[in-house]
Amino acid sequence: MTYDKNNIFYKILHNEISSKFVLEGEHFIVINDIKPKAPVHMLVIPKGEYVDYADFVANASDAEILDFNKAIKQVVDMMHLNEGGYRLISNSGKFGEQEVPHMHVHVLGNNADN
Repeated sequence: MTYDKNNIFYKILHNEISSKFVLEGEHFIVINDIKPKAPVHMLVIPKGEYVDYADFVANASDAEILDFNKAIKQVVDMMHLNEGGYRLISNSGKFGEQEVPHMHVHVLGNNADN
């Protein structure tokens, strides 16, 4: 599958669509999911053009991969999800029900405030 620049995350990353970033790093952004499935539901999105997890791991630099994974941990800590637990979800392809063809990880949980 080739990367399609006509997706919402590409447009958010290139300021074609406005979105409030919860966090931003050199290689990632974090936004709230617009259709949350849990009290905490954030998306960690790499800034690079990767279709899915396999594409990301195969083609991203070590720095991108490390920064992205540390961002997930930062979200978990920031939202106090360690105590109650959380889910990480990365959908891939039609069978995996991937809706946006840009690699991203859903972080879902229920923090101490909820």
